[in-house]
Amino acid sequence: MRSWLVLGVVVALAVVLLATLTAALPSAAPWVTIIGMPVVIVGAGLGAKFVQRRGAAERRESA
Repeated sequence: MRSWLVLGVVVALAVVLLATLTAALPSAAPWVTIIGMPVVIVGAGLGAKFVQRRGAAERRESA
């Protein structure tokens, strides 16, 4: 469960960082959003898959 919490916090911080960048750089806001959001989404998906496989491996080892 701790790994999922860490992943959730990292994704939330990445979204907050993107929002901060778009507010700080209004002229670059569309590009930051267009490039940044897919990176965050793909990263969150890959991170979730990693955490899921890690948990399954730990369960197999303990059994």
